[in-house]
Amino acid sequence: MSLLNALLTNPIRPKRLLRAPHSTVVSHAEAAATLQVDGLFCGVCATRVEDSLSRLDGVETAACDLDSAIVSVTLSQPVADADLQRAVIDAAVAMPLRRAAERAARAVGL
Repeated sequence: MSLLNALLTNPIRPKRLLRAPHSTVVSHAEAAATLQVDGLFCGVCATRVEDSLSRLDGVETAACDLDSAIVSVTLSQPVADADLQRAVIDAAVAMPLRRAAERAARAVGL
């Protein structure tokens, strides 16, 4: 089976891309930032967002509150608002795309 056939039999779900969360930096101080994440509905998404933010240089911790859709980020050094927002999008879009590519690669034995 070719990689193309594997991608066709394990399609990427476009609905997931349409539901990608939008984030707004509500407050940003020297040691902390707060983001409002529209579209944060489930624990899996919250964990992905926390993991994605935690991987940024300068982020010590990230914690999501699903009820308010607020993410509290503790910083050890300055991090740009755009980097924080990009990490949220990465959690929603890039991670699922990577997983789909990995599934397709496994299907063809790569």
